[in-house]
Amino acid sequence: MKYLFFVILSFFFNNTLHAKELIISEIKNKIENVDIYGNKFILNKNYIIKNGDFIKSKNQNSHFVFNNVKICLAKNSSVKFKEIESKNVILEHIKGNVLVNKIKNKSLKVQISIYKKFIFDVKDKIYINQFNKNKFIVRSFFGLSYKPFYSKQIFKLKNNTAYKYDTKLKETKVSNILKDPLITNCLKNTKIIDVDKNYSFACTQNGKKLVCGYK
Repeated sequence: MKYLFFVILSFFFNNTLHAKELIISEIKNKIENVDIYGNKFILNKNYIIKNGDFIKSKNQNSHFVFNNVKICLAKNSSVKFKEIESKNVILEHIKGNVLVNKIKNKSLKVQISIYKKFIFDVKDKIYINQFNKNKFIVRSFFGLSYKPFYSKQIFKLKNNTAYKYDTKLKETKVSNILKDPLITNCLKNTKIIDVDKNYSFACTQNGKKLVCGYK
């Protein structure tokens, strides 16, 4: 019995040591958080992220950093921490434009779900712009793993390529996508800098094709 007690105690402490807390180390501009209990407050440095946290930017491009993972939000954009485990985080993209940048963290697995249909396995960087209901653009920087939510089939997205989802995900061209201020600022170390020209995103109909870009 004594041996069994020490085995159980050792198992408990090992799990505790392996559990990773997601601690906010940096914030730029005002970001609002609503926790799983409905408590609303402004996100602060050293806050420990919890399951169910709903995080929303206000009227400015904003970012926050935890465990060497940087989340950049365009104004009035939001994400939710759907699931947090020891080495795995599932982030749900709720609204707007988001860029996830895994700065130096290779051990923490980050996945993104959107519309409860797809999961993206983020190995380095990913940019998502929801420009319409059930329509979005994904920009892969160094390749991503992609699969329909209820499917076992996994697809590999190409490096430095944009994809558009409109009933299905397919490769597309988006003009000036790298000039979106959220991308240009988010990838400049850990600082968001005001830009002189604010490129706005728009889609126009060209025959049967929807052409999108930043102007």
